[in-house]
Amino acid sequence: MTVRRPHALAALALAALAATLPVRARADAPERRREPPPAAELPPPGSERIEIDVVFPDWQYTGTFRLRSASGATLDEGVARDMGGFPAGGGVVERVLEGGRGTLRMRLTTARKGAALPVVGRWTVLDGTGAYASFAAKGTFTSCSSGKPGRSSMYEQWYMLGHAR
Repeated sequence: MTVRRPHALAALALAALAATLPVRARADAPERRREPPPAAELPPPGSERIEIDVVFPDWQYTGTFRLRSASGATLDEGVARDMGGFPAGGGVVERVLEGGRGTLRMRLTTARKGAALPVVGRWTVLDGTGAYASFAAKGTFTSCSSGKPGRSSMYEQWYMLGHAR
């Protein structure tokens, strides 16, 4: 037999009530835009799903990357170089990934203007060397900060999903 205490039941009732009430922003809080990420595209025939995780140290333009298959197996890893960061208000940037199998040059395009978090958009491979000489890939990305108070930028952690042939 389960014995419930009155204050535990009251806490559950308050939590259920709070979940149904509209959330109000504080008057001094900045407006947070909630925009969906770019719509997914159907993968090209014969392509495979890939994931690329890129991490930059606080306010740096050189970091690391790991390219993985859909099963989670690491396909390559190495140095990531951000070729200039995102311009104020959104835009396009190039990124270079230098791994053990070759080099990839990519274009990243933000999906919206402004500095809303998280930053979302699309990426595509422009060209490559070594094993990536004929590599074709594209997808979507999400970028966010590492969460370190007072030191983080919104471009430190990148999660890129896509398809490659």
